[in-house]
Amino acid sequence: MTGPVADPAALIRSLVPPFAFAGLAFARPGAAACFHIATAPGLTATPDTLWRAASISKIVTGRTLRAACPAAETPAEELLGLPFRNPATGQPVTLAQIATHTSGLSDAAGYLVPQGMSLADWLAGQGAAIWAGTPPGAGWDYCNLGYLILAACAEVASGRPFDALAQEAVIGPAGITAGFNWAGVAARHNHIATFRRDGTRLLPQIDAVVAPQGISGPDGREVPRPPFTAGVHVAQFSPQGGLRLSLHGALTLAQGLTLLPDEPLWHNPAPATQDNPFAAQGWGLQVLAPGDHYPRQLVGHFANAYGMCGGVWHDRLTGGAFAYVLNGLPRADESDALRPEELAILATMAQALG
Repeated sequence: MTGPVADPAALIRSLVPPFAFAGLAFARPGAAACFHIATAPGLTATPDTLWRAASISKIVTGRTLRAACPAAETPAEELLGLPFRNPATGQPVTLAQIATHTSGLSDAAGYLVPQGMSLADWLAGQGAAIWAGTPPGAGWDYCNLGYLILAACAEVASGRPFDALAQEAVIGPAGITAGFNWAGVAARHNHIATFRRDGTRLLPQIDAVVAPQGISGPDGREVPRPPFTAGVHVAQFSPQGGLRLSLHGALTLAQGLTLLPDEPLWHNPAPATQDNPFAAQGWGLQVLAPGDHYPRQLVGHFANAYGMCGGVWHDRLTGGAFAYVLNGLPRADESDALRPEELAILATMAQALG
């Protein structure tokens, strides 16, 4: 394992600069939570400061769908009300296959639906471009678009808007303050933008300004909500990555992460690799196989978008949990590989929770 750092607080302090914001929270069973935060000059953050959680959002989206439609083998097309079949075989793809990134869906055509356009119209316009050519169940291909599809299915199954359903099914019961694209979040003053780093400059990408109410767009303007029709305008919430969450909320989420009796939904048939380090996948959960990065199995989700990377993890053996966020990656950094700073955090948490 890459050399552990004994003091988590010292590790976080060492990361700022160059990062705009570095945060780490962890808790052992029966012990008080520890929070360590550092920010660049001119920025402030607390454990309750809200930030865009990127793919950590998938934990909430996956759990929300499971609450609305627990039948994992339900074909997505039954809920979407339109043909939704992998063209490689003509087979309908299931909710479980989409949730575990094994449906054959791809992000090659993107997943950002223009404001006001229905999901069905956008999918029709993309045609076969949303598919990778892999038969369902034949391979693992991480896909953000799939979680937008799952959120639409959750709306149809429940007859409720996705933001309200997520609050009722996951966010509220967890006792955390969070919301997709700020929907359902009343107190917004304590937030921090997502930054990219260009030399010594920190360039805000999202949430430099936040609308005072409703859904907030990337530019800080309130996004008008069209009349609700289940599954039509779910993209307005960015269910694949738009959750706003705090370090406090992320740790609380991590502490509650346990595999349900019917999980995992997919086991990796091959040994874990750098490109796919996961032993299994569940409803919005990644099961990280033990390795040089961490000696025990972890359940949670990584995140990486717009200059932020992070993770929310539950250590299955020790019962400990941790969450981290690094905000301000270099402008040209688009890698999904774990960075040296993340490896240092994982090594330090392995020691702290072991």
